[in-house]
Amino acid sequence: MWFFTAIFLTVGFFQFGSTESKYNVTYADLDKCKQFNAISGYNYHTYFKLEELDNHNLDNETLVNLRLFVVAAKDAHILLSDTNSTSPDAQVYEIVIGAGANTFSEIRKQRKKNPLKTKSTKNVLSPIDPLPLRIRITREGLIEVGIEGQELPLMSATDKNLIAVQYLSFSSWGSTHAKWFYDCASDDDSLTQLEEFESIKLLTPREQLMFELEMNSTFRPPEWFTPIEIKQLVFTRVAYDSWKNTLQTRFFLRGAWRDNRTSWIPEEHGNITRIVGFQFLTWTPSVYVRDDAELTVNEMFGLDHVSFTHDGSFEWLSKEITTDTYCALRDSPEWPHETNECDLAMATEHVTTPLKLMPDAVNFHPNIIQSDWNVEKITKHQHENTHELFVLKDGNPRMESILRLHLRRNNEFYDTILYAPYFTSNVMILVSFWLDGILRIFANTFGTVMLIAAFLQMSAFVPPTMNPKIFAFFRCSLYFSWICVLLFILDKWLRTYAAKMAPDSWLARLISYPYLRIILRLDGASNYDTLHQKNLEWRDFVKMLDRIVFLVMAGILIVSCFKKI
Repeated sequence: MWFFTAIFLTVGFFQFGSTESKYNVTYADLDKCKQFNAISGYNYHTYFKLEELDNHNLDNETLVNLRLFVVAAKDAHILLSDTNSTSPDAQVYEIVIGAGANTFSEIRKQRKKNPLKTKSTKNVLSPIDPLPLRIRITREGLIEVGIEGQELPLMSATDKNLIAVQYLSFSSWGSTHAKWFYDCASDDDSLTQLEEFESIKLLTPREQLMFELEMNSTFRPPEWFTPIEIKQLVFTRVAYDSWKNTLQTRFFLRGAWRDNRTSWIPEEHGNITRIVGFQFLTWTPSVYVRDDAELTVNEMFGLDHVSFTHDGSFEWLSKEITTDTYCALRDSPEWPHETNECDLAMATEHVTTPLKLMPDAVNFHPNIIQSDWNVEKITKHQHENTHELFVLKDGNPRMESILRLHLRRNNEFYDTILYAPYFTSNVMILVSFWLDGILRIFANTFGTVMLIAAFLQMSAFVPPTMNPKIFAFFRCSLYFSWICVLLFILDKWLRTYAAKMAPDSWLARLISYPYLRIILRLDGASNYDTLHQKNLEWRDFVKMLDRIVFLVMAGILIVSCFKKI
């Protein structure tokens, strides 16, 4: 691997050794520098003391003045710190060139976070052509990163609480190799300082305005109360998975706020009153969603379109934002007619910039996608979260804007795959009470098998902690199917072995009672005076039990039809 890398870089150096490279750097320029290869991923393991560098020329206004070159495909990291060993949370200056697959650059106050300035710099790095950099930090708190030969800085930021920088270190990211050339001498010492640009006559009014805003902008949130108004939130998807206890939402946001730090006088800048797409050069709010499953807050990424006017009024239109949050299913005997409530708790990272949901801000897209749970309504709530895991960095409670989604399970699916087999199987078992012989067994068996299949199918959909009411009706139907079989066996046995029933017994009189026989459809037209004198068989009693059980089961089935199960 090293062999091919060396050949690749050698070819590149010979290319710009005799001619000019992408940034007009020659091999002679690199020959005046010391070299450091960052090959171990994201790891600052070698530190260089600034005062020991040969070409770190300072004046009364400058604290850091560096001339560097870097050859890398992406993610070139520079660290300026007060010690030669830093923790991830230490206050340092981390400058990243070509981050995000060589799409943007950033000045940070900590490693991997707390950005002071972010700027889109697509394809600024090259794995062949060295990038000449100038880094300058003044005593007034100005931090400038420029490309040598260009009039304007690549990016700049201000920091009132300056770090006493004493050490320099380099790093890359992941498997990316970065070749650094530092402590570079210059033929003209005056070139080692970045120019402090005044108003440039060649710039258009818009370019001059953008330059002035960039010089004065900051990534710090406002210190005064600045609510972030959510004027519109349109849901395009609400999918609740009751098995995984997760709620997935997709929506678009339109927000607004005021920040007087980014303002100008239109008459002094060509009557420009509005600028679009400046979000990477000034402070914009970060919105977080609470996830109770992992006890964390996750940032919502979707900042797409930011515009602002001369009086500091900002408007933010987002891309489609996707969130996945935890929402436990409550125990309920009403399956599949139960309801549930899921919270979408949103907040910012600063006590001075709370979210404010405006009236009628929340609505649904006409083509919204939902799961087997439908949103009946959404209520808005404010909550001051004092849980130690969710408080802000400064220790203040997190003020959350909560959208409470009231969900109801859509039971059309269950009506089709569960209730239809349930009623069909019950009808088959009821019919079997009126049949005899092998037809009785066939109808009862068919109904019982269908009932068991529907029951097993239902168990795959019912949450394990629930015991819905329909279970009781399933059990009753199974009991009646067993009774039907037992009565059939008893009838066969009585036909073969039982004697005649005594004519004057109370049971014989009951069975031969005319109105009872009419109700139970035994023979209806028989005369009680002559029937009770006959020798009745015991199977007449079994037939009467058949009719009674049939009526009871039919009554329960009717109840289940009218009762929400």
